[in-house]
Amino acid sequence: MSREDKSKIVEQGDIFFFYRPKVGTEEVSNIEDIQRFYMVTVPEAKDRKYRLFVLGRKQLPEIVGGKSTSEERNWALNTLTTNNPEDIRKELIAAEYETETRGKRRMAAATPAGEGKYSIVKHDNHTELAYVLELPEQPGPIQKEFEINKEASYIVSVKNPDIQIPGFKAFEKRKPQYPERIKKEFGDRRWINVEDPELLNYENTQILLIGARKKAVQEELGIDLNEEKETANTAEIFKELTIRKDQVPLKSLLKGEFPSKAEQPMAAEVKHLSKEEAPGRGGKIGGQVAAARAPSAAAIAKLLSGIDFPKKKNELIEYAKTNKSKVEAAEEVIQVIRELPDKTYNNMVDVEKAVAEVR
Repeated sequence: MSREDKSKIVEQGDIFFFYRPKVGTEEVSNIEDIQRFYMVTVPEAKDRKYRLFVLGRKQLPEIVGGKSTSEERNWALNTLTTNNPEDIRKELIAAEYETETRGKRRMAAATPAGEGKYSIVKHDNHTELAYVLELPEQPGPIQKEFEINKEASYIVSVKNPDIQIPGFKAFEKRKPQYPERIKKEFGDRRWINVEDPELLNYENTQILLIGARKKAVQEELGIDLNEEKETANTAEIFKELTIRKDQVPLKSLLKGEFPSKAEQPMAAEVKHLSKEEAPGRGGKIGGQVAAARAPSAAAIAKLLSGIDFPKKKNELIEYAKTNKSKVEAAEEVIQVIRELPDKTYNNMVDVEKAVAEVR
């Protein structure tokens, strides 16, 4: 049986990546300066669906030597599906909100980190999400930071929202509103393949990505991702997502380099978030679920139990690492501590207030 006979394209279209800096960060140099990492998929179809995903750990799964292992995995959460690309654009613009301790705070607009073509493929007994990067033409520092390769594929599956799975406990209250037809597809299975792309259209859909291969993807899967030579004038990101060229730093998209403060355009549009929508206020941003709200204050308290204050942020991180066995998904909780402001914390109340500000 040939590779072409074994593979079937379930869906294909355009894929885009974006990152949003942490609040108060004027220049980004690495992943430590990032608050959110997004993936947008736009399938080729008459009834176009624009999907916005937030990725955990703020990067794609690392792929080592073209082999998948249990370490090379990550989750993604659908935070918005719409027929109108303008809705996606508005989710990614700058936003302001009020806080009790720091007054008005602003989240910078999301910055493009790449665009390309993708396919979801039924291959052997699983499904894979494969893509090829068109912009930048070759991965730069930005793409390397987020594990965006020139081409790659990931085994992709969708979580059964009615079954509790370690590492996904934070999403138990964020269930997609699947119709009965789709619920029956899950049955008593924890995960199912993406053989029906409609699965991905429901907000709060939780998917798991496991690194499969990063070279010869199209040859191995027997598919053609239809890579095109794109420029600033032909980029789909400006046509498909209605993003204005003068409102994003082109350097990140064309060269894959982090823009300096001077190279970032002034925000021409800023949305105002209510208390319910702001980070740390019920976990919403712009009316959509903020996936990275997952780690609870209780989990952070467990990791820091027994610590002697005062402590600087780096000391909190090192102490938390010694207590990893006390909580599920400890790395995700520690990542929250890494996002806290660099200062001295005098007690757990200081820590909890800081967590509310960044999340």
